[in-house]
Amino acid sequence: MRVVTEAELRDQYKQAEFTSYRLPAGTGLTPSAQQFLSERRIKVLNDTPDRPGQKPNAGPEVRGNGEAYSVLETGQKLHEKPEHLTHIHGRTLVAKNHPRIKFRGKLDHLQALLISAIIDVEGCGYRELSKDLGEMLKYCRQIMSAEVTGEPLPALTFRGLSDLEIREHSHYPGRYFDVPHIFIQPEHGRIMAQLNLLRTEVRELELAAIDAFLGQPEDMERRDILQSLNRLSSLTYVFMLQLVAGSYKVGS
Repeated sequence: MRVVTEAELRDQYKQAEFTSYRLPAGTGLTPSAQQFLSERRIKVLNDTPDRPGQKPNAGPEVRGNGEAYSVLETGQKLHEKPEHLTHIHGRTLVAKNHPRIKFRGKLDHLQALLISAIIDVEGCGYRELSKDLGEMLKYCRQIMSAEVTGEPLPALTFRGLSDLEIREHSHYPGRYFDVPHIFIQPEHGRIMAQLNLLRTEVRELELAAIDAFLGQPEDMERRDILQSLNRLSSLTYVFMLQLVAGSYKVGS
């Protein structure tokens, strides 16, 4: 069964506000989409087939067995997807340089860097650090899933630390790791350089998220994603502090 996400509803609502929403038969709503409609007192109208076995009218047919594509910015219906457009959700298309698509590309790039770093770290014998980077990779994939589906993103945690505690540890390294703030130098070595590259990539991703989700200065669509990226940057710095403090050891 196809489900309508909150992100999909938000995009439609931005184009033109509505007071009712017709839900095709055989289609559901995600919990966040239901909340979106409820908060705005938008009435949900459920389509039902006119007779048993009849398919609901869900839009123009494409080659007899599919819906037409819809261009988000214009509402234009297309029977084939042009190469310069891509899916933002469902069969809704945007240009490939849309801020949301750029954000997804940056997030994909971060995951690629993480995989490369995990291979290098594991090869140098830092198994615990490799495991921690693996957890970071899993969380990045949660971010991707939450952005595409519109579902809420769980807050970042690490070894029992809350997201706020992660931030605290990164701000006060002397208190928690008995080392000062570090300024990366070539003599810190390749593994530290890899971690620093990941940290800067997360910061770039945070900026891409602002481009993708910021409307007016006070209107941020996905505050959960933005906060998670801020904490992810802090967590990467915590990895760096633990490395310089000797918490990560070769062979463990």
